Amino acid sequence: MKERGVESLLYFVLGLLSLTSLYFFLRCRTMAGAVRRTNRALKEISGELEANRVLKLPAPDREMEELLVTINEALRKIREQHLEYAKREQEFQRQIENISHDLRTPLTSMIGYLDIMDKTALDPEDREALEVVKRKARFLQQLVGQFYELSRFSGEDYTPRVEHVDIARLLRETIVDYYPELTARNLLVDINIMEGPVNVRADKDGLERVFQNLLQNVCRYAGRELSVRLDREGGRAVISFTNDAEGMSEETAGRLFERFYTADSSRNQGSTGLGLTIAKCLTEKMGGTLTAAKEGKYLKFILTL
Repeated sequence: MKERGVESLLYFVLGLLSLTSLYFFLRCRTMAGAVRRTNRALKEISGELEANRVLKLPAPDREMEELLVTINEALRKIREQHLEYAKREQEFQRQIENISHDLRTPLTSMIGYLDIMDKTALDPEDREALEVVKRKARFLQQLVGQFYELSRFSGEDYTPRVEHVDIARLLRETIVDYYPELTARNLLVDINIMEGPVNVRADKDGLERVFQNLLQNVCRYAGRELSVRLDREGGRAVISFTNDAEGMSEETAGRLFERFYTADSSRNQGSTGLGLTIAKCLTEKMGGTLTAAKEGKYLKFILTL
């Protein structure tokens, strides 16, 4: 009788342990699933901060609830900071656009008066000084113009006029326009553009501006070589601009799209540090990508649309 009681107690303890183990197993499995779902939701929220979503607990747990409360509070503060930054950025762009607009008219008038001055009445030294003033005034005009373009193109209210554009033809025409400047730099130019029309959806004027800014960069940085290629990859047009730039570091190549960033060698060549920023902004507004990388002694830009 005593042995039967001990045996029953043993079975009871084993059953209790089994139920306890099963409970903790199911709880751990439930919490693991909840953590996975919460992690996926957090990734989605992080990519869409403007959506004002919060994390919710898929399974009840006091410690997890406290954790999610903390995470949601952190998300709220991050969202507020993000919105405040976007608001300040838009205000800064509006201010730059307004200031640039106000400066363009008097600058144009100044340059006009400088152009019509009677140079014959000046001695050689004064004529040389006048040319310096004109050159500086035109650089300032270029800088103000690029300030205006950057503020306009990077604004949320700017929408490119997208249409079907033969990118091959536009690229050829832009290179022809720049050919005198390229040859003046004694560059060995290799053009490889596929035959026939290559149509893409883009803003024609914006795309031409991108090409111009890239070619301007080539004229500043290239040593002796320039290669331009146009291919199709997976239904998209891929254009590469490659030039030798032995004096440029990988760090410099990685910063070329930053606003106002210029390599030291370009400061004496009238660079504003905004041309490539504008090119990248316009490309992204048209749904494309523009990247730069140093490959050995070469600097390579890849434009994809």
